[in-house]
Amino acid sequence: MTKLLVAVFGLFCSCLVSAGVSSRATVSGMEPLLSWFSGDFSSQEQARYDDRFTSAELRLVEIWRGYQGYRWVYAEQYLTLRAVRPFRQRIYRFSPSPDGLILMAELTMPRATDFAGAWHNPELLDSLTPQQLSLRRGCEIWLSRTPSGEYAGHTRVGHCATDFGGASTLVQHVWIGPNSVRLLDRAYDLAGKARWGSPGEGYVYLRRVRERGH
Repeated sequence: MTKLLVAVFGLFCSCLVSAGVSSRATVSGMEPLLSWFSGDFSSQEQARYDDRFTSAELRLVEIWRGYQGYRWVYAEQYLTLRAVRPFRQRIYRFSPSPDGLILMAELTMPRATDFAGAWHNPELLDSLTPQQLSLRRGCEIWLSRTPSGEYAGHTRVGHCATDFGGASTLVQHVWIGPNSVRLLDRAYDLAGKARWGSPGEGYVYLRRVRERGH
């Protein structure tokens, strides 16, 4: 009986260790993607030479690192001249798959404006928990590594719903590299007619180089 209890206890401990290793592998198995999808980015340079684009800022900061085996990123976008009023706030949840792809799920938060500026003031997120978020079903993106080395993916056509600007469905494309994030959105109505979206190749946000001492 004693030997049986020892064996069961040993198996239990092994499972705990394995679970811990698996969780760490899940969290760390998404690099360099998460290191690239973090920091301060701006489309100012693009706006300078192409008047189809407006100068905007993209701020990305990782939160809840490793919670439930995921990686979580708070994202905030705002026009350069209107920093106090972001036009998009999201939380992205990343998880790997055995085939090497990485799932990027998009979630919204209640009363998002309450968390505006959380990229430089993380305490604003102290009252927020993952359980309060709403998953945008159908808007998931499977990211894969391209021959150029960056990560790229897009939502499935006809699956990401929207009711903005007369559109019913949204197709989102994203490219993530070490020094840039490119976002391209195209929205369509029920007849398949384009209603709104990013011009050209989409918004190109270049990583800002922080000055020494900042």
